[in-house]
Amino acid sequence: MSNAHQLPCDQILQTLVLYIDHELPSEQEYQIYQIHFQECPPCNEMMVYESQALAFMQNLLRNTCNEEAPEDLHQRIRQQTEALAGQTQVGFFSSSTTITNFTFDGTTSIQFTQEITHEIRHDFTEGL
Repeated sequence: MSNAHQLPCDQILQTLVLYIDHELPSEQEYQIYQIHFQECPPCNEMMVYESQALAFMQNLLRNTCNEEAPEDLHQRIRQQTEALAGQTQVGFFSSSTTITNFTFDGTTSIQFTQEITHEIRHDFTEGL
């Protein structure tokens, strides 16, 4: 099996967007994909095509979706952020602790688990 086919073409093409977006889990996988593209012209053509299509869509969105948000929206976001910041000081806290003893092969182990919960509630739909 050559390096190009360490991963089959269908798997390469199914995860092509991850490669293009630099979201593969490891550097080793990037290298496997790069070798595959060097040795497999059909997959390389598809990668180039998809990269160009993605770049075109990003540029199109960047050029057409650049309007300013209305000032009243900015104001509502500031107010809601301030309200949330104020709530964090008076939020609801709860705590629970679990201690588990168990014996295995004559040795006793103790497992200690503590959970702290902080809950903030606010209806951000007010004034919308």
